[in-house]
Amino acid sequence: MPICAICGEEVELVTKCKMCGEKFCSDCGDPDEKLCIYCMDDDDDWVDKEDWDEDVGVEEEDEG
Repeated sequence: MPICAICGEEVELVTKCKMCGEKFCSDCGDPDEKLCIYCMDDDDDWVDKEDWDEDVGVEEEDEG
């Protein structure tokens, strides 16, 4: 049986992370997204940074 690279447990199925390549069990990541818990956190940070860029803008001045 394969061993999860994150928790070290022997499991029936592991998934290879699409970002870092680690093989993880369903408790240590999202098999559907193919992201381990560490890369899920990195992915969330990336989304947050994208959101920051969208929120940045120049205030319009009143011409009144």
